Amino acid sequence: MDHKRVTEQLLHELEGEKGSFILRLRVDLEWDHAHISQVLRTMVTYITALESNISLERHIARGFWFFTNFVKDWSSHESFRAKNPYPETYYQSVYELIFLLTDWYFSGECPFVEQEAFEQEIARLDTLLQAEES
Repeated sequence: MDHKRVTEQLLHELEGEKGSFILRLRVDLEWDHAHISQVLRTMVTYITALESNISLERHIARGFWFFTNFVKDWSSHESFRAKNPYPETYYQSVYELIFLLTDWYFSGECPFVEQEAFEQEIARLDTLLQAEES
């Protein structure tokens, strides 16, 4: 996928446009596992493409910062959790991945030795949900 398309997808999510994960989280109090997994993958793709860039785009930086804080704050509320009863370990793992991606975006340094580790961690979220269902 080309960088322009990835940037458009990322901005759609970070700016809370219609159908975005963050808008559905905010308005509908809905947590969509497949959607957050795709947002995380889009973040990885976007950041990977920036590896050689020195400067960051302010509106995307603002979006990363907001997304990191808002998702955790909003989805930690007890009324939200009552409607979306995922395991605590699942939520904490998602929050940690969002934080690590944001840190990577701002620092330029991947927190894992191999960037592919992010895909493994995103896949591990599925495992956490499957273990809970068993």
